Amino acid sequence: MTDTCSPAVEAVPSQFLLRARQTPVYRQVDVLVCGGGLAGVAAAVAAARDGAETLLVERNVVLGGNGPLAFEIGLESCGRGISVEMFERLRAGGHVESDEAVGGSSAYDPEALKYACLDLVRDAGVSLLLSSLASDPIVENGVVRGAMVENKSGRFAILAGVVIDATGDGELAGRAGAAFREPDACSLSLNARIGGIDIEGALAARDSWPALVAAAKQTGQLDPAQPDTIALFGVTPTARRRGIAFVAGSRFAGRRGWNARDLSESEGTGRKLMRQFIAFLKTVPGFESSFVVDVAGTLAIAGARQTVGEHVLTAEEAVPIMVGANTGSEMAVPIACLKPHGVDGLLVAGRAASIAPGLHINHAALGEIAGKTAADTAADRSRIQVGVAGNLIAREQGA
Repeated sequence: MTDTCSPAVEAVPSQFLLRARQTPVYRQVDVLVCGGGLAGVAAAVAAARDGAETLLVERNVVLGGNGPLAFEIGLESCGRGISVEMFERLRAGGHVESDEAVGGSSAYDPEALKYACLDLVRDAGVSLLLSSLASDPIVENGVVRGAMVENKSGRFAILAGVVIDATGDGELAGRAGAAFREPDACSLSLNARIGGIDIEGALAARDSWPALVAAAKQTGQLDPAQPDTIALFGVTPTARRRGIAFVAGSRFAGRRGWNARDLSESEGTGRKLMRQFIAFLKTVPGFESSFVVDVAGTLAIAGARQTVGEHVLTAEEAVPIMVGANTGSEMAVPIACLKPHGVDGLLVAGRAASIAPGLHINHAALGEIAGKTAADTAADRSRIQVGVAGNLIAREQGA
């Protein structure tokens, strides 16, 4: 008997052609910034302060990127510019303290960073669209003219003199035809905020952590994929009083932060391993009464792909950039490292910029430079080409 309810077996097409449809234009601006992490916030603020009509689009409901969302709370500030403004706003509210578990580096309250970024954007007069995804670049004759944006209100176009891709993974740049350079090593991890910690007791026993973790892996209490020790951070004076700090509960080597399948698999597995890790923590001195305050809303990413730019920022070039930032003097940066090769009308800010492998540059500083450049060139695209040809363009932080 034939099962008439069974659908006919047909070959699944490899591509699907969408019919053309008219899309309303939501707005036309001088500078469109896509991505509201530290690079995107700095880019938008810098562009607006230079007089450009600026719109910032962020897919999440808050600004700040992986700081508040992934609990990446180590704070890095240059000596001048928008990044130090963020630092000072946090410090003025008592939200920046020395992290005693990580060599005394600065740690901040991730919730406070959301407010600091929002205040900076509003004070600069930047227009803001949250819960909105910049899904595709609008490209005409090889030049990026804006982006398609989708949110609860529908799908619409935003036109711009210059677009800044601050998505973190160069998502718009890639869809506009940019090539990428992938890192030799990358990993994803899931962090959590833990309460009920006897901080003094925990730190006193920290030398025993690797052995405790190894024993737990041997007995099956912990999965082999777990870190080899307890990664405790955010141990500030306030954390000591409250008994609250952060831990990295799982890590996945070789997983790519720009690959949806890797992200999805790591998200599910990471939360499973996090529950396992929390149960293990209760057997560790100082953590006997610990409990989960909250788990990060997204994965932290170590190792990102970079766009292939008109120029690759080298370590030798990075030294005067960082020296300039720390001394408050004028900085020189190859604007060409922010411009993807063969893609006009678009700059890339943040970790996806064209940077030499292993080189770390303050993302907010790159964002500020991109924003100032975009504001200067929004009315005259040829200036971006001049910048590429000239290679080094002076940009004063905080001007």
